[in-house]
Amino acid sequence: MYDNYPSFPGFENVCLEDSYVRSITVQPAALLLKLDLLLLPGHPRYRAPLPGERACFQQATVTFSSVRDLHWTGQGVITPAVDASGTVDFGSVDSLTRDDTNYQLLGDWGEINLQSDAPTLSINPTPIT
Repeated sequence: MYDNYPSFPGFENVCLEDSYVRSITVQPAALLLKLDLLLLPGHPRYRAPLPGERACFQQATVTFSSVRDLHWTGQGVITPAVDASGTVDFGSVDSLTRDDTNYQLLGDWGEINLQSDAPTLSINPTPIT
C-alpha cells in the first residue's frame, strides 16, 4: 500500500513541504527530524498568525523508531542556511511516502529510504513566535 504523509495518523493538517528542517539525527534504531512545522487550519494546535508572522509554525519532531534498515544518499549536497538569529535551516521535507513498512523522505538534504515502524509526530507545546 502506497501512502503520502497526510494519511499517516497524527500528520493531519500539517504541511511538511513548507516546514523547515532544523536537524536530522540518525541513532541506533531511530531517525529524528526536528522541524519548524507549518500547522494548517483544522489542526487542533493551529492559531491565526500574529502581526508580522506569515503562518502558524511550531517546533516539532518526526520520529521513526524500530529502524531496521536505513540508506541516506546526497548528505553532503546542501550547505544549511543560517538566518539572522543563527538558526540553521536544511530546507523542507519535499515528500514523505510509505509503501508497507518502507518509507522514503526527500529534501534538499538528500534522500532517506528506511524500514521502520510508523513515524510519530510530536509538537512542542509552545508556538514559535
